[in-house]
Amino acid sequence: MALVERDTELGRLSDLLGACALGAGAIAIVRGPVAVGKTELLHTFARDVAAPRARYLGATGSPAERDLPFGLLSQLFHDAVGEHAEQAAAVPPAGGAFTGRADPQVLDGVWRFVRAMAAGRPLVIGVDDVDHADDASLQCLLFIARRVRQAPVMLVLGERVGIGPGSSVFRAELLRQPHCVQIRLERLSCDGVAALLARDLDPRVAHGLAAPAFEATGGNPLLVQALAEDWQAAARSGGFRQPAGLVIGDRFAEAVMSCLYRCEHNALAVARAVAVLGEPHGSAIVAQLAGLHPVETGATTGLLEEAGVLRQGRYRHPVAREAVLRELPSGQRAELHAGAARLLHAEGAPPTSVAWHLVAAGRAAEPWTASVLQESANNATASGEFDFALDCLKLAHHMADADEQQHVAGQAVLARTEWKADPARVVRHLDRLTDALHQGRLAGEQVAAAFEYLLWHGRGVEAAQALGRLSGAPRLAEVRACLESCYPAQRGAAGRATPVPRSTSSVTTMLRAAAGRFTSEEEYLSQGFELDGTPLAPLAAALLALARPARLDKLAPWCPTLLEEAAGRGTRIWRGLLTAVRADRSLLRGDLPGAVKLAAEALTELSTTGWGVVIGAPLACALLAMVEMGRDDEAAAWLSTPVPGALLETPFGLRYLQARGQYQLACGRPYAALSDFQACGRLLSAWEADDPDAMPWRIDAAQALLRLGRRAEARKLLSEQIARLDETRDRRTLGRALRHLAATADTLDRPKLLAESVQMLRMAGDQLEYAHALADLGRAHSAAGDSRRARVTLRRAWRVAKDCQAEGLAGSLLPSLAATPSARTRLLPNADGTAELSAAEYRVGVLAARNYTNRQIANHLCITVSTVEQHLTRVYRKLKVRSRADLPVYLQIEEGEPTGTDP
Repeated sequence: MALVERDTELGRLSDLLGACALGAGAIAIVRGPVAVGKTELLHTFARDVAAPRARYLGATGSPAERDLPFGLLSQLFHDAVGEHAEQAAAVPPAGGAFTGRADPQVLDGVWRFVRAMAAGRPLVIGVDDVDHADDASLQCLLFIARRVRQAPVMLVLGERVGIGPGSSVFRAELLRQPHCVQIRLERLSCDGVAALLARDLDPRVAHGLAAPAFEATGGNPLLVQALAEDWQAAARSGGFRQPAGLVIGDRFAEAVMSCLYRCEHNALAVARAVAVLGEPHGSAIVAQLAGLHPVETGATTGLLEEAGVLRQGRYRHPVAREAVLRELPSGQRAELHAGAARLLHAEGAPPTSVAWHLVAAGRAAEPWTASVLQESANNATASGEFDFALDCLKLAHHMADADEQQHVAGQAVLARTEWKADPARVVRHLDRLTDALHQGRLAGEQVAAAFEYLLWHGRGVEAAQALGRLSGAPRLAEVRACLESCYPAQRGAAGRATPVPRSTSSVTTMLRAAAGRFTSEEEYLSQGFELDGTPLAPLAAALLALARPARLDKLAPWCPTLLEEAAGRGTRIWRGLLTAVRADRSLLRGDLPGAVKLAAEALTELSTTGWGVVIGAPLACALLAMVEMGRDDEAAAWLSTPVPGALLETPFGLRYLQARGQYQLACGRPYAALSDFQACGRLLSAWEADDPDAMPWRIDAAQALLRLGRRAEARKLLSEQIARLDETRDRRTLGRALRHLAATADTLDRPKLLAESVQMLRMAGDQLEYAHALADLGRAHSAAGDSRRARVTLRRAWRVAKDCQAEGLAGSLLPSLAATPSARTRLLPNADGTAELSAAEYRVGVLAARNYTNRQIANHLCITVSTVEQHLTRVYRKLKVRSRADLPVYLQIEEGEPTGTDP
């Protein structure tokens, strides 16, 4: 290791050696925390300072040789016999006889040997880790220390802070000597860390890493050096591309363990206790867990903080803590966690802290553990920490000594928590919960929750059977409403229908809205809409928003607020459902890219299994949007997503069939499309739900029939659909029906029907269907010979389609636009000088058609208002219109008008 920020200490040692050369011996004690650089300082002093100027004898103490008498002394004098063989005979060999007190003749012999070695040249005796020396060698060193003033002898002793009691006596005796100097080594500063890193790394890299490296190591040179090696290893593994920042890896973890093993024997026990506890606790807790006295524990903790491993009772970096835990045998780690749980519970720590250790230990045998785990699970669920809540509930469920009823209740709580984390997880509990439903062993909200799982995962028949046997349980009316809305075929199978009670509960209002059991939309909206933790809430929201998208205008304004709340709670079901609602709204507004993006986000919130039967809604939205955007290959990929077998028992299955049918039409398979649309009709008829509020399958079937040339059948279906509709409530469906009905009418009758369709769809706000209706209207004008209206209408349809990114529709309009004479050609002056409008009249007419006022037109064209009025009068007369309200049909010419080759 390179020597950094040690010039002052090295200089003091050099000065002491200079004084020693003049005949005055000295003692230097170099102290510091573990791995702070004492050994490197002694080596540098011996090599660069002492070697040229004195004779140097060195040795290193070791815990393994602490019980070997004269082991350290043997290291010092082993290679220094030579010409002083006679005096060396008095030095006892390693392992020699020692009764606890050195023989005076041995001590005198050792001193005579030292004096002989120092004759003619100063002698430096350097001992590293002297605190690990054997007692016999320490007595000999003390004997020498008391006499160094009589000879040019210098003792340099390296010692850790926090030495044991035996070494303390040795050190106290040394400090009594007037010629003893103590040199304290501290950890590196941030600049020192940068300098040490620069020994191995590029200086600019070292400078950038210095601050985080100092934060992670506290300036411990050994740990800093390890960080440099981790960084270099990462650079090599990355093809010598520099890592973006500090790399803390295996070498750092090994260096941390090296520091702990080199500390005194209590350090490892304290380090393990601190690692297991995780968060800082009082020294009493750490001491009890480590099996030490609090005073001893406090001192050891202080040593570890001085070494840069700990700071304020916790590890400076998580990797250091992980290294200590990794070194712990699994059985010992579990015992420590169990002990920590007992200690923290006795101290009145928060239940979550206690439960964390119980889960880590994997045991909960104490009487108080069940309540602690249950309370911690509730708190974790409320804060969205579902995985930890599940761990608590699983441990409580498996370790509790309870009867069958308690086990069922525990499993219901476990299932509820897993449901919030991911609905797919609850599938494994369904069989047992269904049996408990039949046997009446679930209570309170657990009943509604169990039905929610069954309905969500396509087990409507089992839900109906269980519901028919229950009475008196809370929320049964809402359960029945959910069942009938989600599985229309089960209406009446669960027994006599019960009205949903009037309440301000968000679940109840959503169910009344979904099942049509309220007097008006205003009643539903006036009661508000909020997230709550009661069962059926997510399913009710799905029924309201996803089974009948026509009502999205009422629900969508709540989505941003609810999504924020759902994000705060970490509830994946709510996030998925509300995102799917937003996707449907984007689709109905004609925002096809937004619909695809939101539908994909919704589908990634939950797994395919986790979506249950509701997956039909976001899948249908994504399919329809892809088809309209002309991305049939991507639509086919969505179509390959596996869906539950019970999907077609639900309204979500109807939406899926409709979307699949539209895909078939886009791929040129009208027979397959017609089969899907007619399947929707058969299901609705079997459910006795073929009403105006249900899916308008007749419109889609008529569309397929028209592709097959079966106009009479298509007209019959469309007439039935229109007869069922309320013009004021469902303008979108009426507009679609009128558009396709026009295709069955005579050429001269089509423009009127299509104009009405355009008006309805514009009022409904469905830009995509509006673009389709405009396109059909433009083609109808062209077929009727009105090329002027055809051109303007087709151009408007093309622009709306491009805004929606409906590339299939926009592309289909290009040939029609190219074949229609340009409005600009008809209105600008002809080559022979005869024209309907002059250039000036044309410019004024265009601005008027764009709703500019006369004054704005005058300012724009730099003419007077009177001139504008005169031009407009001639424009009205020539074009045979009465007001500017009629002008957009003829003059709404915009820049960037599409051509037959380049839109």
